[in-house]
Amino acid sequence: MTKDKGRDLNGSSKISLANASIQRLVIAVLTLVLAFIIVLNGATPKKYRFTLNSPSDYDITAPRDIVNTIESQKRAIEAAAKEEPVMREIRGASIEVLESLDAFLSIVRTERMNEKNTASRINNQLNGEEDSDDVETEDSILDTNEKFEELGFSLLEEQLVYLILEATDEEIHNFESLMRNQVGNIMRKDITDDNIAARIIELQNSVARTDLEKELKNIGMIISNYILMPNRAVDAEETRIKKEQAYNDPKNTVRIEKGQRIISVGDIVTEDKLDILTSLNLVETESRFDFGLAASILVILILLALLLILYMNNFCKKVLYNRNDLLLLSIVILLTLLIARWVYGYSTLVIPIFLATMLISILLNVKLALIVNIILTIAISIMTNGEIKFIFMAIISGSFSAFLVSKANQRNKLTAAGVIIALINVVVIIPMNLMYKSALNTIIQEGSFALINGLISTVCTIGLLPSLESTFNIITPMRLLELGNPNQPLLKRLLTEAPGTYHHSLMVGNLAEVGAEAIGGNALLARVGAYFHDIGKLKRPNFFTENQLTENPHDRMTPNLSSLVITSHVNDGVEMAKKYKIPIAITDIILQHHGTTLVAYFYHKAKTADKSENVDESKFRYDGKKPTSKEAAVVMLADSVEAAVRSMTDKTEGRIEGLIRKIIKDKLNDGQLDHCELTLKDLDNIAKSFMKVFSGFFHAREEYPDIKKEMKKTDIINQNEKSELAETPEFLERK
Repeated sequence: MTKDKGRDLNGSSKISLANASIQRLVIAVLTLVLAFIIVLNGATPKKYRFTLNSPSDYDITAPRDIVNTIESQKRAIEAAAKEEPVMREIRGASIEVLESLDAFLSIVRTERMNEKNTASRINNQLNGEEDSDDVETEDSILDTNEKFEELGFSLLEEQLVYLILEATDEEIHNFESLMRNQVGNIMRKDITDDNIAARIIELQNSVARTDLEKELKNIGMIISNYILMPNRAVDAEETRIKKEQAYNDPKNTVRIEKGQRIISVGDIVTEDKLDILTSLNLVETESRFDFGLAASILVILILLALLLILYMNNFCKKVLYNRNDLLLLSIVILLTLLIARWVYGYSTLVIPIFLATMLISILLNVKLALIVNIILTIAISIMTNGEIKFIFMAIISGSFSAFLVSKANQRNKLTAAGVIIALINVVVIIPMNLMYKSALNTIIQEGSFALINGLISTVCTIGLLPSLESTFNIITPMRLLELGNPNQPLLKRLLTEAPGTYHHSLMVGNLAEVGAEAIGGNALLARVGAYFHDIGKLKRPNFFTENQLTENPHDRMTPNLSSLVITSHVNDGVEMAKKYKIPIAITDIILQHHGTTLVAYFYHKAKTADKSENVDESKFRYDGKKPTSKEAAVVMLADSVEAAVRSMTDKTEGRIEGLIRKIIKDKLNDGQLDHCELTLKDLDNIAKSFMKVFSGFFHAREEYPDIKKEMKKTDIINQNEKSELAETPEFLERK
C-alpha cells in the first residue's frame, strides 16, 4: 500500500512538474509575442498620404539621419560637369601652324618677285592695248590659288590680285609681321577641338583691330579660318577619373539630420522630398506592412529572450523555475515597454526604464535587475532608433538604481534613492550634450527631462510595490517592517489575547534574527516570521502555559487530547495567516516551525498512564512540514531554545550553552533539519549567536537576601505547573 502511494505521489509530482514547465513556457512565449507587438508598433513609423507636386498637409521631421538621394545625385552631376577636362599637349602643333603661315607668306613673296612685269602688263591693259601676257597673268593667279589650296587656304581671285599685285611691300611686310604675331599669340593658348571655333573668332577679332588695309584685314580673317589647329587634346582616362572624384565627393551629399524638418504644412511635395519620405517608410503605399522590419525585430527579441533565460538559468534559477516570479518579471517588462511606447514620442529621456530595474531589484533579485535593464535598453532603443543619449542614461543610471534600491527597507529610503538616480541622470546627460556641442537651452531642457525621469520612476515604483507584493505574495524588507509593526492586526491581537505568547514570540524573534545573521540568511524575515510563528495559539490561548494565570486545562484532559490541542496551533496559525493575507514566506515558517517533532511531555505522560509500550508515537508528533529554508530552521531552533531556557531554574552560562547545543543536536538527530541548507558550521554559529542573546538577558546579578529563598520556592512551583513546553530532554530529566 505504501509503495502504491509512493508511485501515485511520484506520478502526480511529474505531472505537476510538467504542468509547471508548460505554464512557464506559455508565460515566456506570451511575453515574447506581446513584447514583439509593442516594439514593432513603436518602431514602425506613422504613415501619411502625399501627392507629388501638391501642398503637404503635415509637418514631418526626420526620425533618423537620412540622405536626400535625388538632391545629392543632382549636386554630384553638377560637380562632375563643372570639372574641366584634363588636357595633354599636342607636340609640334604650334610649329606646324607657324610653318603653314610661313609657307603661305613665302608663296606671296615668290609671286611678287616679278612685280614690275606684272605691273607693266596691267598698265598695257588699262591703255586698251592687248598684251600676250594677260593669259600668263591669269594662269599665274590660278597657279598661286592652287598652291594656297594645297596649303589649305582658299582666297578670292580679287584678294589674290590685291595681295600679289596691288599691295605695297610695306603693307605686305606689316601684314606678315602682324599675322605671325597674332597667330603666335593665339597658339600660346590652349586650343582644343571644342574651343577652336572660339579661338578662330578671337584671332579674327585681333586681326580686325590692327591697322592693316581693309583688303589685307579681310585676307587675314580668311586665313584665320584655316591656319589654326588644336594644340591640346582631351585625356579621356584622366578626365574620367577627375569627374568621378568630383561626382563622389562627400560634399555633394545632402544629409537630413534626426529632428530636422523634412516638410512643412503647405510646402510643395517635390520629387526629392517624396523620395525621402518613402525611404523613411512614412508614405502610404499598397504594401503597408514592413516584413523586413518585423523579421529583424523578432530575431533580435528572440536572441534577447534566450540571453535572459541563459542568464537566469545560471544566476537566478529560483525566479526561472517559480511561476509567480516569472509572471511578475514578465508583467514588469511588458509594463515598461508599454510606458516607453506611450511616452517616447515626447522625449526618449522621459522613458521610465528605471521602473523595471527598481521593481525587479526589490521584488526579485538585483542580479536579474541588471540584465533586464540591459535587455530593455536594447529593446526600447529599437523604438527610439538608437537614441544614444537614452542608451547611455538607461545603462548607467539603471545599473546604479538596481544597487541603490536593493537594500532599501523603508519608503523614505526609496525616495532618497530616487533623488540620487535623478541626479545621476543629469550627470550623464549634461556631459553627453557637451560632447555633441548642444546649445544651452537643449542642455537645460534635456537635463530637466532626465531629472524628472528619475523622480517619476521612483514615485511609480513606490506606488506599484504594495499591489505587486500583495498580488504575487512577495516579501520585501519594507513589507516585512510593516508586518513587524506592533499595530499589525494579528500582533495586536496576540498582545491583548495571548500576552505570554506575544512576549515569547518577541524573544524568539530576537534569537532568530541574530541566528539568521550568523549564517547569512534573511535576518528580517526570520525575526518577523518568529513574531507570527505562534499566532495559531490565539484560537485557544489558555491551553498554553505562558498564557495561564490560574489552573491548567490539561490537568483534566487525556494526553492524546492535550497533544491534539497543542499540535493544532500550527494549522490554526496557517489558516489565520491566509485569512489576514500574510505572505507565503511567513506562512511557511508558521507551518514548519515545529516540523514533525514529538510532543515529548504528553507522549511520556501517555506512556506512564498506559504502563505499556503500545502508545503510538505518531499521534504525538506535529503534522507540519520540516523546515525547507534557513530562516524556518532558525525559527524552529530559536522557539525550542527559548522555551527550554525560560524553564530552567539555574540559568548559568555553561548550563544554557549546553542546553542550546543539546537541543540543536536533538533536532539534527531527529531529522528535522534534513530539508534545509544548514551545515554543521552553520549550526555552530547559530548556537554561538543564541548564547550572545542569552548572555545579555541572563547576565549574573546579586539577589536581595530577603527574597532569595522566596524566589527559589516560586521557581519550583512554576516548574511543576508546566504542561506544554516539556519538549526537551533537559525538561524530561527534571520531570
